[in-house]
Amino acid sequence: MNRLEAKENFNHAIENEKAEFENFFLSKFFGLQFDYQEENCIVSLVSKDFMFNPQGSLHGGVIVFILDVSMGHLCKRHLGTAVTLEMNTQYLRPVGEGEIYCKSSFIKKGRKIIALKSDLFNEKGKLAATATATWLKAE
Repeated sequence: MNRLEAKENFNHAIENEKAEFENFFLSKFFGLQFDYQEENCIVSLVSKDFMFNPQGSLHGGVIVFILDVSMGHLCKRHLGTAVTLEMNTQYLRPVGEGEIYCKSSFIKKGRKIIALKSDLFNEKGKLAATATATWLKAE
């Protein structure tokens, strides 16, 4: 594991985090980049070995984190703050080291309940995980 790289990411996050969307500590630590296209949120990053599980691929918890963040930021951008009520994730193939991205979209926008979908693509551009989730608009 490249501990120096993990330490650099940690220090960068401490120095640059803000308690706001796109700039919170974990987004800075993992190096998340955000892009919005119509009603999609695209979150990209470079996966690194300090994010991996002992089997040598991106940890499932990191994958779920990225999927969740992409949906939360999409909600914030178009509907305001919302919270995750439930999330179902399917892991389809491993994610190695390199550039990866996640793309979220709305399935249904209700008055209070929102259904979303997010897909994560590995360093080879292949679908590696997908999630659907139900969110509640914050009041």
